[in-house]
Amino acid sequence: MESEFKLEVMNDCIGLGLLEGDEVLVSTVKQPRSNGKDLAVFEAAGKRFICAFTRFENQILLLGESIQVVREHQVKIIGKVIGGTLGNEKSRRGNDSFKNPVGKLK
Repeated sequence: MESEFKLEVMNDCIGLGLLEGDEVLVSTVKQPRSNGKDLAVFEAAGKRFICAFTRFENQILLLGESIQVVREHQVKIIGKVIGGTLGNEKSRRGNDSFKNPVGKLK
């Protein structure tokens, strides 16, 4: 299992400063803190999405363009966003040819 991988952003996430086509570098080793500042990659209903989050008892508050509350068992934390490329920048780390869609939770 790889400890880092890239994801290509498929939907604009204006609130996070991410646009379609940007790539983020995700660590599966480093766990995101639920402090509302770390960006995490989540998976739910077969889709992946990026947002900051915080916890309240057995709930996760997803702090994206709008705040969503989900139960912990409804989402899986894939990893922590540790870097990436924005716009036309080229990454200096990882495999530039890897692309995996990132969607927003509906």
